[in-house]
Amino acid sequence: MLAAALPAAAAQAPASPIGMAGEVLDGGFMLQFLAGLGIVVLCIVGLAWLLKRAGGLQSSARGALRVIDGVALSTRERLVLVQVGDQQVLLGVAPGRVNAVHVLEQPVQTITDGAAATESFATRLREVIGREKLS
Repeated sequence: MLAAALPAAAAQAPASPIGMAGEVLDGGFMLQFLAGLGIVVLCIVGLAWLLKRAGGLQSSARGALRVIDGVALSTRERLVLVQVGDQQVLLGVAPGRVNAVHVLEQPVQTITDGAAATESFATRLREVIGREKLS
């Protein structure tokens, strides 16, 4: 059966490889290829930007030094709360410069347990839904 199909396939094949390349590289194919490539590149750049904005590119290691929280003061300046051992330090960060603004005497309490954070979210969600029902 395979032997019977071979002569038919050979008759349908183009005479030269240049003819095949011309069909593959026609304008519609190239436009579709470039559009697909552009979409993939835009998705990669968009996800990298989104992770950077969300803080997803930060290390989650539990070493002696850990960034607890931060807030942007402007496009170039930030205040960052850093845990160094048992001490917490508030740092002012600007391009080319880092200053210790204040060393906290009592550490700021943070929610590190995922279950506690979820419970807090669930509680807030119930409150919002309760307010919506009353309106």
